[in-house]
Amino acid sequence: MPETPIAVGSIRLHDKVTPSLTAGIYRFRSSLDVRPTTDPKTPLTALPQHATHVQVGAPRLTLDTTEVTAQHPPRDAVGAFGDRLPHVVLGRRTLPWERRLSDGTPWLALLVVRPDEATLVTGPLRTIVGETVYARLNAAEPVDGNRTVVGLRAKDLPTFRALLPTRADVGLLTHVRQVNIADTALAGHDDDGWFAVVTANRMPLGATTPTTYTACLVSLESRDDAWSTTTGNPPTLIVLASWPFTTSTTGGTFEHLAAHLDLGAYGTPPIGAAAIVDSAGSLGLTGTRRDGTPTTMGYRPPLLGTAPDPLPDTPGDVSADAAFELGRLLAAADGRFIRDVVAWHRATDDAARTGNAATVRTDSARSYVASAPTTLRRAAATTADSDPLAALGDTFAQRLLSRTTRADLWQAHPGGASVIPRQLPREGEPS
Repeated sequence: MPETPIAVGSIRLHDKVTPSLTAGIYRFRSSLDVRPTTDPKTPLTALPQHATHVQVGAPRLTLDTTEVTAQHPPRDAVGAFGDRLPHVVLGRRTLPWERRLSDGTPWLALLVVRPDEATLVTGPLRTIVGETVYARLNAAEPVDGNRTVVGLRAKDLPTFRALLPTRADVGLLTHVRQVNIADTALAGHDDDGWFAVVTANRMPLGATTPTTYTACLVSLESRDDAWSTTTGNPPTLIVLASWPFTTSTTGGTFEHLAAHLDLGAYGTPPIGAAAIVDSAGSLGLTGTRRDGTPTTMGYRPPLLGTAPDPLPDTPGDVSADAAFELGRLLAAADGRFIRDVVAWHRATDDAARTGNAATVRTDSARSYVASAPTTLRRAAATTADSDPLAALGDTFAQRLLSRTTRADLWQAHPGGASVIPRQLPREGEPS
């Protein structure tokens, strides 16, 4: 069933997108049931079964950076992030469900922690998760117990309980978004507009002083103990990806940046400060010549309110070059523009090929026939106007036969000797 297109600027939400097969190793068996046609009800001796193994791969102990499309708050960002839930956007829509708990719960969760609540530890898999958990992971799919992984270790069990979402909430904090990427920054970098989103269950509230947090995308595969453990040390969860950010009282968000633009950056200096641009409106920039010596270049910012007319023409002015390069980069980054340009080139090329094909074939055939011997031109004259390709084929076959003393089958004309008589050189004549 075809999908309904998504309008530009629209978004469609899905609870989940589950693959037909989860990650792991599968064994397939096949056999034949052979019966004679004379007695279909009586099977013959069964042939041996054929068994093969297929591995459905998926990330498990770490996550490649290419799998992460976006994250909020951004890595190392500082701002007022306390009123929005942190989340991570994954480029593969099925990733949270490619491994599942026994009840279908997704295997991914996003935890947001402070340094006084939990720490990241690094070591062998066996050491980080313990022998019991390692045995369960290895039984589900063989894994190297000495492989180095990163784990999230809470300071105590009550803190771990407060950080971890309930088992029912894990599924509610994970969903899929389908968007139209034609007019977004993702145009040209994503193939279908489907994204999986894993959201945290905690607001990173700020304090009177900036507060540092770490967002950790953790694995819950075979970790039923994450909810069943009631005594002892808290379970250590495998961290697939993590990034730090700092929550403060102001700044950091797009709304704040847009509302607090520094207009002085566009050419008007603060009161008492030196002018940023010269009298011609050019900004002085340091550069390097081709021979390696330093120089000063002039650049006129495109957002400057006024411009001299005409613009100053000095050897060091790079404004036009910068604008040209900026235009090329903007065009190359616009996926829809690139697709339209490629489609236009293909359509124009196809039209030119179609329109000129008949003319090119006719001219080639006539030119080839005109270069043949006089007797052949006379024989082909009656067909050149009606079917130049036939004359071209006749000429080619005739020349091929005249250059050999023996005509092989692949050299014979499809029409046989009645179309082109076989003319072999006489004895003693050069071939």
